[in-house]
Amino acid sequence: MQTQEIVVKNKQKSISRLLLLLVFVCAAFWILPFISGNILSGIWPLAFLAFFLDVVFLATALIFRSRSRKMDELFSNKELLMRWTLSDEMLEAYAAHQKRKSREKNQAIMKVFGILFTVITVPFLFFLEKDELMPFLFILFSIFGVVFLFSVLMPVYYYRLNLKSDKQILIGKKYAYINGIFHNWDFPLSGLKKVKVMRNPFYGLSFTYYYTDRTWKNSEELEIPAPATINLNLLAEQLRANN
Repeated sequence: MQTQEIVVKNKQKSISRLLLLLVFVCAAFWILPFISGNILSGIWPLAFLAFFLDVVFLATALIFRSRSRKMDELFSNKELLMRWTLSDEMLEAYAAHQKRKSREKNQAIMKVFGILFTVITVPFLFFLEKDELMPFLFILFSIFGVVFLFSVLMPVYYYRLNLKSDKQILIGKKYAYINGIFHNWDFPLSGLKKVKVMRNPFYGLSFTYYYTDRTWKNSEELEIPAPATINLNLLAEQLRANN
């Protein structure tokens, strides 16, 4: 295993602390309407909204607190299997590969969106008056334009974000920290789907994990460059053995 002197910041912990602060702020706003003698007394809509936000912030803070503890386990080597640092060349290859995959995915989504957009909206044009047609078309094409612009710009944004990240790769039994992003698949109805050693477009590790949420079962594929000196076959075997 390669060791590094670089200290990785646990961003999950910072987010958890910020959310807990918001919990206390919202608590004040839903408690004060029940107390007489202040400017918020009797403002029940505010109390309802603040209570709702309080529950949301508390639940989210607990999720990030749990993720923070898992990151600490990974950083303390309790769950760590292997670690390395991306070189500038590997980082560029990784960022470019992610940008290409994101662009291809967005293009496929835009094609589907364009077909559905046409099929659903065109029939409405025959039921509109002449003075309603132009505003309707303006709204529709504005929505389509925003979605198209988003699909074009997001790959570029993530490409630049990847280039500015810390280059650190930590692979754990059920956790992974990839260039600033924390991944874990240790919760219910989640797990590691497949893992293999890549040869193209770079030497690296490819693995896919799945998770289940309100949108049902989802999966995420990670493809990470690695130095040629690292035995990724051994790492792949360790991942399979622990999952």
